[in-house]
Amino acid sequence: MGECPVSPRSVRPSVPLNVGARPARPPSWPKASQPTDVNRARRLPVPAHNSNYLENGRYYHGYRRGIYQYPCDEPEKDRMDIYHKLFSVARRDMLHQAPVPHSGETRILDLGTGTGIWAIDMADKFLNAEVLGLDLVNIQPERIPPNLRFRVPRDYESPWSLGEDSWDLIHLRMACGSVTSWPELYQKVFSHLKPGSGWIEHVEIDMQPRCDDGTLDPKGKLVQWYGYLADATWRVSRPIAYDHRTRQNLQAAGFIDIQETVIRVPYNSWPNDPHQKDIGRWYNLGITEGLDALSFAPLTRVYQWDLNAHVKPLLEGVRKEICNRKIHAYNNIHIWTARRPQQ
Repeated sequence: MGECPVSPRSVRPSVPLNVGARPARPPSWPKASQPTDVNRARRLPVPAHNSNYLENGRYYHGYRRGIYQYPCDEPEKDRMDIYHKLFSVARRDMLHQAPVPHSGETRILDLGTGTGIWAIDMADKFLNAEVLGLDLVNIQPERIPPNLRFRVPRDYESPWSLGEDSWDLIHLRMACGSVTSWPELYQKVFSHLKPGSGWIEHVEIDMQPRCDDGTLDPKGKLVQWYGYLADATWRVSRPIAYDHRTRQNLQAAGFIDIQETVIRVPYNSWPNDPHQKDIGRWYNLGITEGLDALSFAPLTRVYQWDLNAHVKPLLEGVRKEICNRKIHAYNNIHIWTARRPQQ
């Protein structure tokens, strides 16, 4: 039976389904051989200033337009905060796994801070620490802890001027879809951590649909949607697909003590386990309310799809599948921690 999202206001991975083969295209999906897919996405008219602009009924920020493919409006801020709650539930209220010193000149950096909710919680927990959040767009609250600052607009793939060898923890979460080169970003993080004691903590959701019992149709809307989204974001060099080379990339950057934690994230409350059921309720809310935000820009800009003729009907089918408790599908959260060595 279906499961309807409710407003927040009122592990071990299996073998994934094969989504490498593209499903049948709607008539307007351009051929893969056409080189204009990426160029069209990059040649959209650019506003004369950095103010937000309306596209497909959602507001996007004008700063370096096209770098970030997702909205910056009130529904998107709600989605970010829902996902923060999801991570809190999935991690049993753990804000972080990497060690953070409670004394001394502790410095914590949050890359892609979004609404700043994680940074705010960390600033409240570590009252003597300096906490800094970076983001492309100013959607953070004005009232914040005194030991917290935000720097916006800031693109963390651009050169930093934040002090090398000086951070105890550098955190990033849900960055897939925003990063062009993980090796370069990890190297930048490495050089800014304190030698011997600085840690990176990187948290991602692998959005590739998984199912262990055959209840998910490999030709259904959910699998199709993920295939389209992964391809569209790959074409603009910011793939939303989880990078399975994370361990190798961290090692190549020089990190040691590399640890990975994987948590299963059901699409809804289908599991019998109470904790998994609770995770599923929050993930269902986050992803059903976030489908438009994730999909509108990649699918209309890259494929030139019509929003009403192609995108919205596809997303309606996806919502039905992820709310169906007879479909036992899930994603995985990956939590990576690693330390910069002394030498």
